Amino acid sequence: MFFDSFYNDKKMQKSKLGMYAAASLLLAILFSFLAYLVISDFGYVTVNDVRFYGPNGEMISAHLYVPADATPQKPAPGILAIHGYNNQKDYMTNTALELARRGYVVLSIDMTGHGFSEGNVGAFSYGAVAGLNYLRSLAYVDKNNIGLVGMSMGGWAIQSAALAVPDGYKAMFYMDSYVLPPTLAPRLKNVAIQMAFADEFTPFWLQVPTGKDIPKSPVLKQIFNVTEDIIPGKVYGDISKGTARILYEPYIDPAASTDDPTSIGNVIEWFSMTLQGGKNIPRNDLIFPIKQLFTSLAFLSAMFFIFSFGGYLLETETFKELKGTPPEYKGFTGYSYWIAALITTALPPLLFLPTFIEWGMNPMLLTIFTPQAPTNRYMAWQDTVALVTVVLLAIFYYASLRKKGFTLQHTGLDLSLKTVAKSFLFAALTLLPLYITLTYCYALFRTPFTLAGLPEPVVLRPMSTIRFTFAFTYFLPFLFYYLVTGVLFAGFMRYKEGKASLTMELLINSLIVSLGSIIFLLYYYVPLYMGMPQTLSWKYVYGGVPLAMIYYIVVPVVSILTICILTYFYRKTGKVWPGVFIATMLIVWYNVAFAAFHIAMPP
Repeated sequence: MFFDSFYNDKKMQKSKLGMYAAASLLLAILFSFLAYLVISDFGYVTVNDVRFYGPNGEMISAHLYVPADATPQKPAPGILAIHGYNNQKDYMTNTALELARRGYVVLSIDMTGHGFSEGNVGAFSYGAVAGLNYLRSLAYVDKNNIGLVGMSMGGWAIQSAALAVPDGYKAMFYMDSYVLPPTLAPRLKNVAIQMAFADEFTPFWLQVPTGKDIPKSPVLKQIFNVTEDIIPGKVYGDISKGTARILYEPYIDPAASTDDPTSIGNVIEWFSMTLQGGKNIPRNDLIFPIKQLFTSLAFLSAMFFIFSFGGYLLETETFKELKGTPPEYKGFTGYSYWIAALITTALPPLLFLPTFIEWGMNPMLLTIFTPQAPTNRYMAWQDTVALVTVVLLAIFYYASLRKKGFTLQHTGLDLSLKTVAKSFLFAALTLLPLYITLTYCYALFRTPFTLAGLPEPVVLRPMSTIRFTFAFTYFLPFLFYYLVTGVLFAGFMRYKEGKASLTMELLINSLIVSLGSIIFLLYYYVPLYMGMPQTLSWKYVYGGVPLAMIYYIVVPVVSILTICILTYFYRKTGKVWPGVFIATMLIVWYNVAFAAFHIAMPP
C-alpha cells in the first residue's frame, strides 16, 4: 500500500519527501489557478477583491464579478449575493460565477461579523444596505435592473437592503430562507422562495412537519397571499407589477444549496424571468462543478503536503531527534479494545446536542477573548468529550490496565520541556509554507482550498489579522481535546497492539472516529429525505437541532483528517506531541478563519 511504502522506504527519507512536499504545494497552486480560470469563465469575467465602507464606517469585504461587456456605455444587470450564517462570500462563488458568465455584474459580500468584514453578526443590516448602495454606484451596472439573492441568513440580509432601498432592486431570491416576518411580504418585489425538501428548519420556520408539506405551509401562504396549497414552479402575481411570487423545492438539504445544480439553476431561471440583459445560456449549462473539482484537488494536495513536508522536516538535523519508535504497547487488547472502540465512536454524537446547543452558547464563553460563537460551540463539545474520555480512561486504568504494568511512558506522552517545545516548533514550521501558499492563492485566484462534493464543504481559508490573534486564545482549549485523543489512540487503542501496517492502522482509526458520526447523521437526515418528521429533538434555542446538525456534517471528514495526522506522526516519532500540535494548529486555523464574530472586533 502507498502509505506503507511512503512510511517505510528508507531511501525516500529526505530527498523524495522534499520532492513530494514541493510537488504537492505546486499542485495546490496549479489547481487553484485552474479553479480561477473557471471562476473567471476563462477570461470573460474579471473577479476583483473590493473593500468599501457603510454609512457607519464599517468595512465590508466583497468579490466583484464583472463581465467583459459590462461598460458605462452598456451597463449590465447587477446582482447582490449574500451567503448564510457562519459562511463567507466564497460560499456564493458557484452562484456568482454562473450569473456572471451570463452577463450579470455580481457583488458577493462578507456579511458583517463574517469573513474579512468588520462588525459582528447582524450589525449594520448585515452590510447588505452598504453592498446594494455600492453595487448601484458602479457606472457599468444598470441601476434599474438589479436582483438580490441571499442564502439562509443572507435572505434576511437582502430583505434588509430591499426595505431600506425599495427602489433599488427588481427581484429577490431567498435561497433556503423566507420573508421574516411574513407580514413584510407586500413591501417586497418579485420574491422567489426556495426551501430544500430536506430542510432542517421546516417545522420551525414554515410550521409544517416535513419537506413534503412545504407547499401547505401557512407561513408561505401568507407570503404568497393565497389560501390554497402552493404549486412549486408556478409564478403567482405579476412580474411587471413587482408582485410575482414563486416557490422552488429542490430535493436537497439546505447546506447543499450553494453547490447544487438544481438550486443554482433556479436562481438563474428566476433572474432571467425578472431582469433584462442577461445572456440566454440554459440553466443546466453549468461549469461550477469543474471549479469544485479543482478546489478539491487543491485541498487534497494541501493535506498531502502536511504529511510529506512533516516527514521531510523529521529527517533534518534540527528535528531528527524527535524521531523514534513507539513504546511497548500495554493498552486495550482483545474484546476490551473493541469495547473501547465502540465507546470512542459513540461518545461524540451522544454528547453533541447538549454541549453544542446550550453549553457552547453560554454567555460565560462568549467574551472579548473568545468572540466566535460557532468556535465556542465546537470547543465546548470537544472538550466535554475529552473530559469524559479522561474519566473513562482513569476508570479502565485502575480496573485493569494498572495490573498489566501500564504507565504514562506507554502513551508516548513525553513531558520534557525540550520535546514539547521542539514539537511545537516542528508543527508550526510544517504548516507555515502551507499557510503562506494559501494566502497567496486566495489573493491571486479568489478561492480557498475547498473539499467540495459534500453537503457542507470543508473550507480552508486564510485569516485576517484580527482572526489570527484569536488563534492564540483558542489554541489551548482545542489542544486539550487533541492531546487526549492522541494519548487515547497511541497508548490505549492501537489496532493489533501496534503490529498492524500503517495503512491498516490509519483505516481502522479513521473508521473508529467517523462511524458513530456517520450513523448519527444518517439517523437524522435519511428521514428528512424520505419526507418524514425529524428524529432528534432539543430545545429550539440558538438554532436548536437544525443548526447543530448542519455543523455536524463536516465532523466525520475533519475527524478522519486529524486522526490520520495523529496516527502517522506518532508512528514516525513514537511521541504524541508532533501530531497533536499539527492537528490542533490546523483545526484552530480552520475554525478561527471560518467562524462568525458575535462580539464586534476592531479592524
